[in-house]
Amino acid sequence: MNDNSVKTTRNIGWLMFIAGLLAIAGIGVFGFLFSDEIPVTMKLIMVGVYGGLATLFFSVLRQRLIERKTDKYKDVEI
Repeated sequence: MNDNSVKTTRNIGWLMFIAGLLAIAGIGVFGFLFSDEIPVTMKLIMVGVYGGLATLFFSVLRQRLIERKTDKYKDVEI
């Protein structure tokens, strides 16, 4: 599990997976925002909901990355 080739392939796999999800999400968002069939109010509501979720996610991610530097239990093995 600690072999460099295993870590490299796992990281490449995650990178490819995330890039694919971002591409699919980008196409979906583009189609949603530029569709003439969906009312503007619905678009604003959806942007508000998902924008709020994204803001919360990034604030928690930022907090965890800052805490990670000083976490005294980082190297504890169970």
